[in-house]
Amino acid sequence: MRLIAGLSDVVPLDSIYGVTGLGAFDLPGEPGVWEIEWKQDDGPSWLTPGRNGLRMTQYGPGPFHLRYELWDADPGDPAERSWTGRVHFASGRLAAYTLDEENETYEEFDLGRAGAEWNVRVDWWSLREALRPEFAVHEVRGQVLRFRFWP
Repeated sequence: MRLIAGLSDVVPLDSIYGVTGLGAFDLPGEPGVWEIEWKQDDGPSWLTPGRNGLRMTQYGPGPFHLRYELWDADPGDPAERSWTGRVHFASGRLAAYTLDEENETYEEFDLGRAGAEWNVRVDWWSLREALRPEFAVHEVRGQVLRFRFWP
């Protein structure tokens, strides 16, 4: 397996609604993450997958450190809190989405292929859990979410 592309981003808020396919803004009739109905029985309690998005509704403490990765095959090594499934992205481009009234723009990650269904694994840690033990003794706030995609 080989890492093809990666992108890191930060949402400096105490909540994140999810990740949405940007086709919801560009392509008529394509739903966005805001149209995914919350389902306790489809994924873990902290995530609901849907067409063009992953609804998360995660609350702080923030900030949320996001990592998007495109792999040529299953990268393996899921975190203790993770979900693996398939999601269709109409445009092949995605970004974090929040309910912040200022409509902040977050970094766009391009999967390189529109109109495709992707395998995805979402891993979630608190920032304290993600740090090396010698740094975790200090006061830290935040969450880490890693989104790994492959054909």
